[in-house]
Amino acid sequence: MEDRNPAPVSIRRVLDREMCDKLVQSSSLTIGRNVLITDEKGYVLASNMEGRAETLHEASLEVIRTGRTAYHDEKAAAKLKGTRPGMTIPLLVDGQVIGTIGVSGEPQEVSRYAALVQQMTQIFMSFQSRQQTYARVDYQQQNLLREIISFDERIRNASEIYNLAYELGLDLKLARTAALIAKAREPGNLTEDSGSKESLLAIINRIFPDKQDFICQQNDGTYVVFTCLKEGVKEKAHILSKCKQMEEAYRKNGQLQIGIGSPAGTLEELRKSYEDAGFALRVIRTGVRKEKCLAAEDLQLEVMAASLPEEVCRAVRESFPEDLFRVHRSQDSMELIDNWCRLGFHFTATAEALHIHKSTLIYRFQRIKDLYGLDLYDYQKVIPLFLLGIRRRLL
Repeated sequence: MEDRNPAPVSIRRVLDREMCDKLVQSSSLTIGRNVLITDEKGYVLASNMEGRAETLHEASLEVIRTGRTAYHDEKAAAKLKGTRPGMTIPLLVDGQVIGTIGVSGEPQEVSRYAALVQQMTQIFMSFQSRQQTYARVDYQQQNLLREIISFDERIRNASEIYNLAYELGLDLKLARTAALIAKAREPGNLTEDSGSKESLLAIINRIFPDKQDFICQQNDGTYVVFTCLKEGVKEKAHILSKCKQMEEAYRKNGQLQIGIGSPAGTLEELRKSYEDAGFALRVIRTGVRKEKCLAAEDLQLEVMAASLPEEVCRAVRESFPEDLFRVHRSQDSMELIDNWCRLGFHFTATAEALHIHKSTLIYRFQRIKDLYGLDLYDYQKVIPLFLLGIRRRLL
């Protein structure tokens, strides 16, 4: 007869004692017979009879070896240690024998019950095995993500991280770009809907179907995608196109906010791409830019503003009246300055962006000049003030 290899460790873990106890008690009450479950070595994991745990059920040894059901009447049971008349059935998961189920009673009488118990148990075991597999893969993904976003070549060997990725079927030496995808925080809807989460993940998986696209969810609910770049494809246009598809697919559930990082070919660059995508997402979330999808390479102005030294910012602030920087007094003024500079100092476009008449805008220009001594056509003063406003919102 064919010998079977022992079940691998990942399969054995399906048979934990607590779960087996529940199965045994439930099955015993259902069929009115004594039931036990053994491990892959024939030792009892759970039984509704006291004192049976961790004892050998010798009838299970042959069943484990052959993978076939065994019937044992009183005469046969008497020759086997820890065995009563009844049936012993192999417990299979993915074609591997991981243990047995024993049901006591006359073999002919209990056979109809045994098949039912076997079926129920194997369905449960298969489900449990899949759950453990999902949990293990999720842990590996989370671990790989942590390694990538914290990578420092001075203290971490890149080959170790490449090996972690290889276990998930990923080749991190391929060119990639990071994208961070989050649900827009809409007023009045502060709770997360688990159904929406699944829907968003399904959309992301559909838009990024390549096996080399690494998708992982962070603790704050943000999804990270390290999408693989195809040779000869214009990276920015390709990623933006996919993100637009995502926004459209998710529109019925709400709005998305998407930050796109820079192209990366090494682990160091991949970490930088993630940081760039995070910065782009922060620009969106803070309202510095009105777009819902931004690529890091289009944020030079914001990067410059966020990088301004504190002493430079202090010097700019001190050159203007203090009232200009008091939020309750300056909000409208700073919004005007922001639109004025972003729209290339175009008067009509600025009025339209602020939803006001041009004559109202003329009045506001004059009011700012009267209150703060700032001529909005004096670009040498306006531009530093514009950058300072961006920095204040980002930091």
